[in-house]
Amino acid sequence: MKPTRVRDLAAAAAVVGVLAYVFMIFGYQDLPRFPRTAPLSLAIVGLAEAQTASITRRRLQGRPGTKPILPLTVARLAALAKASSLAGAALAGAWAAVLGYVLPRSDEFGTAGADAITAGLGIGAAVVLVTGGLLLERVCRVPKV
Repeated sequence: MKPTRVRDLAAAAAVVGVLAYVFMIFGYQDLPRFPRTAPLSLAIVGLAEAQTASITRRRLQGRPGTKPILPLTVARLAALAKASSLAGAALAGAWAAVLGYVLPRSDEFGTAGADAITAGLGIGAAVVLVTGGLLLERVCRVPKV
């Protein structure tokens, strides 16, 4: 498995962002207001992955008070990290599309102002998820000998 590339994350964000923007053009009027807590799960998972990266680094280094970690567990964590960074990038693109659509239309729709705040929080939470995923993936790399 190769390391995640920034261009792959940017491509996922762009494709999902364009699709989400098209969806917003045709369907925003029929949607209810986005719940303010919608992006919270992204932030929680991103922070959990950052914490897992810290724990995994210490276990791989064999620091006192830690148990050795199985290689299969490290491979699974690397797969999780790769998947979550890609999902975070896609969700960042989707939230950016929502923000790009509702921000100029805050006078046109009553819920657009609240949805713009939620979209901003969503972008921040998606960045936390991408960062946590990339950090965990970096920790799980096999050192060059």
